[in-house]
Amino acid sequence: MGILVLLHLSKHMAINPYEPELAKRKKAFEIAYAQLSKHMHKLRNHGAEFRQQMEAADEALKDYRATGYALAEWIERKPEG
Repeated sequence: MGILVLLHLSKHMAINPYEPELAKRKKAFEIAYAQLSKHMHKLRNHGAEFRQQMEAADEALKDYRATGYALAEWIERKPEG
């Protein structure tokens, strides 16, 4: 897990850098789940059109993230020269 992610998450819940890696990853997942649940609950109060727009934005974000990861992996594997 990257240090920036840990620093961001540490603002929300203390993460001990000496915990085993699996425990740190589980705690980070729990924090992300709690944040997502909170925001999804707030969305229920908005109209159907707003929720559809948010779903479309979420799909676009997933595509952006996936293509960004794919590009980064390709760049890392590309031989020099």
